[in-house]
Amino acid sequence: MNAELRILPLLVALLWLPACAITPHDELTAEIELAEEVTAAEQSAPLGGEALAQRRLEMRRAQKDLVHFHATLESLNRRRDRSGQQLFRGFLDAYLGTHVEPLVSGEWTSHHPELASMDASLRLLTAELLIQMRETSRAEREIELVAERYEGHGDMIVAYPIGSQGTLSEALDTLRERKWWRG
Repeated sequence: MNAELRILPLLVALLWLPACAITPHDELTAEIELAEEVTAAEQSAPLGGEALAQRRLEMRRAQKDLVHFHATLESLNRRRDRSGQQLFRGFLDAYLGTHVEPLVSGEWTSHHPELASMDASLRLLTAELLIQMRETSRAEREIELVAERYEGHGDMIVAYPIGSQGTLSEALDTLRERKWWRG
């Protein structure tokens, strides 16, 4: 089963490559522009009702995924499985870019009373994973972004450290100390 887990990200990448090659450049550009327009519209529209519930669900799902990915990375690091680490880091980096970044890209999620804590928690988990991936400069940028975005809200409760809750100030202190650890 361990070999199957290592091969899965490669199979996904191999299945995706032909699809990228087939898609004409103009069509792909149009899809990207449409996605950007939707994102801009979403940011300016107030979120409530079903849209708010959907965003909250997506953020919870991403948070759970990141916790599971953290456990996987920890296991790979503990076993010193270098090839598994490399494969999983590639997958994780892509996941962060395609699933997490769009959820937290707008500033409005940081100011929304029902989403701010989940937004901060996702950003903190992202920084934690970047540290585990030994991407300390990216982790530092994420930590500083959280500190800047949530300045004055240090007493906000966040889902960090993993498996518990604490204040945003404590989480930032923990991450700032942890970012240099190379375990």
